[in-house]
Amino acid sequence: MPGFSKYILLLILLCSFLPGVLIAEKQIEEPETVKIITPVYQPDFSPALGTYTYTISWQGIPAAKVQVGVEREGLSYKIWTKLKTYSAIDLFYKLRYSADAKLSVVDFAPIQSVYRAQENSRIKEAELTFMNGEIHAIRRSKGRDPEYKRFSTHNFTLDPFSAGFIARGIDWEVGKTNVFDAYNGKSRYLISLTATDKRILKVNGIERSVWVIEPRVEKIGDTGKSKLRQAKIYLTDDSFREILEIESEVFVGSVRTALEKFQPSTQSISGTQVSTHYLMGEEVSVK
Repeated sequence: MPGFSKYILLLILLCSFLPGVLIAEKQIEEPETVKIITPVYQPDFSPALGTYTYTISWQGIPAAKVQVGVEREGLSYKIWTKLKTYSAIDLFYKLRYSADAKLSVVDFAPIQSVYRAQENSRIKEAELTFMNGEIHAIRRSKGRDPEYKRFSTHNFTLDPFSAGFIARGIDWEVGKTNVFDAYNGKSRYLISLTATDKRILKVNGIERSVWVIEPRVEKIGDTGKSKLRQAKIYLTDDSFREILEIESEVFVGSVRTALEKFQPSTQSISGTQVSTHYLMGEEVSVK
């Protein structure tokens, strides 16, 4: 499945739901030495609490399932992600991926995130902690000594989770580009997201108004070339700001990620202020 692994791992970075440890190419400059300035955003939304389930298909063939949980613990959001390729795909490409993160409920600023990816027999792990303007990173690979980093970029640098949730929560309009500085434990990426269209997307018979957002990903300190050929993210234009679908062209064929269902948590429906939320053709109540 040529190009599929890089698509999944770039998808992880872009989607907010699926942040992760990317397969990094050789770094020309150390990420902490590169000086850039990106905006400080003030997102204004509250994500629905519960579990999202997505299916990733390559050339129309179901290849993997992704589950993403969003919970609230005091003054932080707890996000978890699990990705698993199907057994038929495991025969020639096996991927197991999990991640956990904590973000501030105030502005989705990163607090801590932990990632683990097993690609066939290769295992990689990373742990990031954001503290007093510094980034503390630990990377582990099977058969190698751990790598430690502690530095400050002197910029609004995020982890992939926080970059994605902030992108969901800010205002969009056609032609507008928002730019983010994201660090995954080894490399920094400049992520440019441009709203190219606004349309109606029918999901399980329910019409949803969505922004069509096209990403561009550049590794900071590398050649500056985009690491993604072409992709479209479909983000709902409502208070929930949900990612319904992602389409991308890879080196051979195309990959589609589609939302199957959403299961609200007991946190979501236990409050006194409840609104009706239509998702995937079903009516559920969320706080």
